[in-house]
Amino acid sequence: MLTPDLKHRILAAAASEASPTRRHRVVGTAIRAVSALAVPLLLFALVGGAGLGPRPLGLVAITALGTLAIAAWALLEGFGRGPSMLGRSRGRLLATAALVPVAFLVWKVIASSGVPHMMDPWPARPGLRCFGVTVLFAAWPFVALAWERWGSDPVHPRVLGLALGVGAGGGAAVLVDLWCPVGHVPHLLIGHVAPMLLLGSLGALVGARVLGVRLGR
Repeated sequence: MLTPDLKHRILAAAASEASPTRRHRVVGTAIRAVSALAVPLLLFALVGGAGLGPRPLGLVAITALGTLAIAAWALLEGFGRGPSMLGRSRGRLLATAALVPVAFLVWKVIASSGVPHMMDPWPARPGLRCFGVTVLFAAWPFVALAWERWGSDPVHPRVLGLALGVGAGGGAAVLVDLWCPVGHVPHLLIGHVAPMLLLGSLGALVGARVLGVRLGR
């Protein structure tokens, strides 16, 4: 049950803002959704697209499918509201944000360990380029997700921002995994997992400011 104070905050916030028409809402959502996919794909093409390197095609396919499944789950959990008007519970969002980076790393290690030399170190590629590219790919999708959920969470906006940031990082990790042939664990931690943690931290900071329901004047 909603507490009287929470109910008052929700009603006051709803009354203080003009409601957009259904058509306006649908068009805006569609534009943000398309751009959240198109911008990373364009950037992916600009950095050279998929690169097999020494990887066999089967390994690229299986790791891509796994990271895609992890990213889809992360975005569904973070962005979806579930059966409640208040969205996912705090514990569920925290669990998603914690499990996504771990699941990505475990999947990469399991897939790469079965192929000779795929986990060998690459001294020339410690992971800094992948770190930057992951953040670059995830930047606009995170903005689009936060824009769509702007001022919508009366309960735990900071945790919602954390989950959205990690989810955007997970989505970017799918493209970066296609681009990067390195399976060395320190490289994965620096270049692929650390950006998710950074984006989640930034998401928590942004969420506290823009995702929460605020009282009108």
